[in-house]
Amino acid sequence: MKLSPRNYNIIFHLHTVSGIVLSAALFIIFFAGAFTLFKGEFYLWENPTARRISVSEPQLDEVIQGISKLKPDFDWNDDTYLTFAQKDYPLMQVYGHLHVPKGELHYEGKWLPNTGELLENPPSTTGQTLYKLHYFAQIPYVGMWLAGFVSLFFIFAIITGVIIHWNNIWTKFWSFSLKGAWKQIWTNSHTVFGLLGLPYQFMYAVTGAFYLLLLLALLPAVMLFYEGKPEKVYALAYPMYGVEYNEEALTLRTPLSVQSAYERVVQDYGKDYKILAVQTHHLLKEDGVANFRLVSKDPHRFISNGYVGYRLKDLEVIYSAMPSSKFSYAFVEGIMQLHFASFGGWMIKGIYFLLALFSCFVFVSGILIWKEARKNGRYTLKQQDFHARTTQIFLSICFSLFPAVALLFSMDLIVPSGENHAQNVNLIFFLFWLVWSVISYFSGNEAKSFRLNLFAGGVLGLCVPLSNGFTTGDWVWNSPLPMVLATDIAWLTFSIISGVMAFTVGHGKPTSIPPYRQSAT
Repeated sequence: MKLSPRNYNIIFHLHTVSGIVLSAALFIIFFAGAFTLFKGEFYLWENPTARRISVSEPQLDEVIQGISKLKPDFDWNDDTYLTFAQKDYPLMQVYGHLHVPKGELHYEGKWLPNTGELLENPPSTTGQTLYKLHYFAQIPYVGMWLAGFVSLFFIFAIITGVIIHWNNIWTKFWSFSLKGAWKQIWTNSHTVFGLLGLPYQFMYAVTGAFYLLLLLALLPAVMLFYEGKPEKVYALAYPMYGVEYNEEALTLRTPLSVQSAYERVVQDYGKDYKILAVQTHHLLKEDGVANFRLVSKDPHRFISNGYVGYRLKDLEVIYSAMPSSKFSYAFVEGIMQLHFASFGGWMIKGIYFLLALFSCFVFVSGILIWKEARKNGRYTLKQQDFHARTTQIFLSICFSLFPAVALLFSMDLIVPSGENHAQNVNLIFFLFWLVWSVISYFSGNEAKSFRLNLFAGGVLGLCVPLSNGFTTGDWVWNSPLPMVLATDIAWLTFSIISGVMAFTVGHGKPTSIPPYRQSAT
């Protein structure tokens, strides 16, 4: 791919500007997203009360009766989701709505199958906090859109980067070296790690933009072709949205039996599929429907989720959408599998996790290239100072996230459970991240900031298994469940690696353009 000098400069500057603007946001998205991959696995670590709950076959009618008794204002005619208990997640999740004087109120709770209790304020928050952080949900109103546009422009940054390096990308890859000036080291690192993670990063840029901007992209089509009803578009991929209901249907005194439909699903699909969840609508009306989500028992199947819907009054099958049954369905399911690494088990999630950390290094090296490239006579000392300060701000925010996440894990167990547990833990997490970012900024330079955060992350990471042991009695040597043990061992490993790196990385002095403050003197 031969570019004229003018076109090359245009693309180069577009890549540089888009990269430096997006770098800190992308670091947060990928770093938080790396931990989000194990959100389900973290659940038992976060919830000591759930570690010793046995999983049994769901008795859905009894569950519905129990919820109705504990929450008389629960609206069973609106959409209700019951996610079944699994070995690694032994509580049934309940999502629905409550009747309120004006409008409706969303409800979320956890049903304990052993005791029939309904936990309205589950104590865990780590997985949910990091999950929301990876698409900026904590920023009111605009967070999700902001993350969506970051993903969209990340596609642009990837494409321009490939164009820039296309002619010599393999030469740079095989000639990678840690010798020479810092600018050359960061450039080589950026190219090599960018190439290694290119398919992964492009996949996440596309799938992230798809999830976060889909509604915005489809809005004109919804208004023009689907009568302003987005559920008609969703029905192309998820058939339960295409089921029509009669709001004038006869109201019943007691809910229709969902257990009968569940047993019918087991009979029809239980040999090849596992039932994950049920969605109900109009459960107190004559036309009530139960929609079941299933997953294939074949571990080698990529598109593995299926959906089947039953009319509850006569168990008539309304639809059956099994894997690969239609293109639109398989397309959306494929995007979901790729984005959440919900195929291939722990090995795929582990590979995704490492690639996410590689991607974080790519973003950091891009920031450092930008700074090092401006330490020359073309820029005044004031401009160089601005570049150095901007770099330090970006890197302080990025590096401080590691110790902040370690603290988040510990605080989830240390902070007493209660109505404000999640708010208190999140307050500690974000305040620490802010304060430690400021401390990192004033640490001197990016090398000192990096070592400071590695050391702090190592110490706080070591506190994670200690907080688990002291608060629950489940130490590494007597951990009751593999997921709990794996979480503790992972943080012990992070602590050792970061501690070693804190005392070994960044102490050498390769040939480099002197830092700004030295050149100024």
